[in-house]
Amino acid sequence: MVFKKFMAKLGKGAAQVDLVLDNQEYMLGEQVNGELIIQGGTIEQDINKIDVDFLMNVRVGEHEHTALIHRFQFHDSFKIQPSERKTFPFSYDLPQNLLLSGYSVSYYFITHLDIAGGVDSTDRDHIHVTPPQRFQNILTALGQLGFREKYGSRSFDGHMQEFEFTPTSFLKDEVQEVEFVAAIEEEGIRLLLEVDLYSFTGEKEVKREVWLENQILDDPDQLVAYLQQILADTVQNPSVYYYDKKHFYHKISGLSGAIGAFAVGLIAAEIFEEALEEIFEDEETDEESPDEDEGFLEDFFGGDEED
Repeated sequence: MVFKKFMAKLGKGAAQVDLVLDNQEYMLGEQVNGELIIQGGTIEQDINKIDVDFLMNVRVGEHEHTALIHRFQFHDSFKIQPSERKTFPFSYDLPQNLLLSGYSVSYYFITHLDIAGGVDSTDRDHIHVTPPQRFQNILTALGQLGFREKYGSRSFDGHMQEFEFTPTSFLKDEVQEVEFVAAIEEEGIRLLLEVDLYSFTGEKEVKREVWLENQILDDPDQLVAYLQQILADTVQNPSVYYYDKKHFYHKISGLSGAIGAFAVGLIAAEIFEEALEEIFEDEETDEESPDEDEGFLEDFFGGDEED
């Protein structure tokens, strides 16, 4: 028994924790469900507490950040007997305005079992956050029109998440790229659409706000036809449309469904601190120009947008 206690303190034969989720994919706003399982080891052990952290990892430009979205604390201290199995229900409602999972955005739960006088047990579980059906219908409709989502799509620009598409058939000779940011509202979805046109001077950006009501979003054929009309009209009449991106951000910043708005408050302080640290380090080492750091701060905190 003394040997077992000694080994348990080193983590061999100690209690283990496992967060078992019902699924690995969840839509924005959907409830995550599962079980928190504590499996006893070879000896009786005292458990101080259990923490479950829901974390987001996101890349903004050249900087990668990890932000705590929510922390769950389970129960007070308790004892776990040898080979005993304890289970607790687990549920969490995902916020409506999280970033969607993509090449630069990922989510995971880290479960921490605090064992008194021993090596703690941890468990990591990744989930994939997907768009709700109404928003997925937009992505599907663009695919049917021949637009392919780019690898770098779903990046976070410091304000909202951007979606980028390349034409493969429809408007292929006129359009270089289609981008948009979005807010999912109760009655529909609001897009700030940016169409990059080929021109004699290289590239011309045309921005316009598009409102898609639920009746259109719920009818796949109507949605494809409407988006086709919107894009064709934008290409044919580019001078009619202009929309300031900063004005759009300000307009929808208070909407609960603005995709990516949730991330701004989570990582703003961290980004600001890291940027300041870089500035101070650069002043000490003179390895970089301060202008680069100032540009990074402007990019995140709302510097001038290109028209």
